[in-house]
Amino acid sequence: MAFHNPSIEDYLRFHLDSGRARFPELREAFAHATLRDAASCHQAIGRSRDAYEPARGQEGEAPSWVRYLDETKLIVDTGIALAKLDESERAEPLIAEGLRRETGAQQRGRAFHAFWLATAQLQQGKLDAACHSAGLALDLSASLDSPRVAGHVHEFHQRLAPHGRETPVLAFEQRMREALG
Repeated sequence: MAFHNPSIEDYLRFHLDSGRARFPELREAFAHATLRDAASCHQAIGRSRDAYEPARGQEGEAPSWVRYLDETKLIVDTGIALAKLDESERAEPLIAEGLRRETGAQQRGRAFHAFWLATAQLQQGKLDAACHSAGLALDLSASLDSPRVAGHVHEFHQRLAPHGRETPVLAFEQRMREALG
């Protein structure tokens, strides 16, 4: 008996047959960024962007369960990959734009992306902005049951340790105590 799963077939048809194979390249870009291989990361980002262009505006044709894989996701994930490479000056505007485009219904994604925006800002020494963005991540994650987002907020808090006596950090820590108990 042959296995038949229309959802998998729909996914493959949408992402591979129509030139939309952009998100596997972004996962590859994340892997290269984690390994600190900037050249390979940039190549994967470029391939992802190139694969997206022919599909621009056709996201509505995708199965409903993959529609979040759109231009906004491409923008914000590119920014995250760059932030992982410590290319925060390039990453920050991309992540901020992705966050601006996301709807209120995308609360988990917005919380995750606010964390990455805070990370890119902290990498640049923008402590006030970073604590503000981390506060947004904290506010968004307060009503979520997402250990992954909560873990990122705690990780960010650890990165603030060298600045522990600064006013924005103290304010963020107070918000953390109030939100997380």
